[in-house]
Amino acid sequence: MIDGKAKSLFVACGMAMLLCSCSEQAHEVAEQKKDIDAQKDEQKALIDQKGTELKAASDVKHEATEQAIENKKQELDLAKKSLDAAKTDADKTHELEKKDLDRQVKADKNVVDANANAAKKSIEETAKAK
Repeated sequence: MIDGKAKSLFVACGMAMLLCSCSEQAHEVAEQKKDIDAQKDEQKALIDQKGTELKAASDVKHEATEQAIENKKQELDLAKKSLDAAKTDADKTHELEKKDLDRQVKADKNVVDANANAAKKSIEETAKAK
C-alpha cells in the first residue's frame, strides 16, 4: 500500500496535471476567441471599405447625372430662347403682312373709285355729246 504522504503527493500531481490541462484548454479557447475577433474585425473593415467605395461610385454617378441634366436644361433654355425669337419674328411679319394687305385693299378701292368716277364721267360726256 501507498503511505499517506505518497498518496497526497500522487493526488497533488494529479491535480496539478488537471490544472495544467485546464489551463492549456483555457489558453486554446482564448486563442480561438482572439482569432475569431481578428477575423470579425477584418471582415468589418472590408465591409466598411466596400461601403465607402460604393458610396463614392454612387456620388460620381449622381454628379454625372446632375451634370447631364444641367446640360440638357441649358440646351432647352437656348432652344426656348430661339423659339421665342422665332415667334417674335413671326408675329412682326404677320403684323407687317396685315398692314400691307390693308394698304393693298385701300389702293384697290381707290382704283375702283377712280374707275367708277371715270366711267361716270365718260357716260356724262357721251350723254352731253348726243
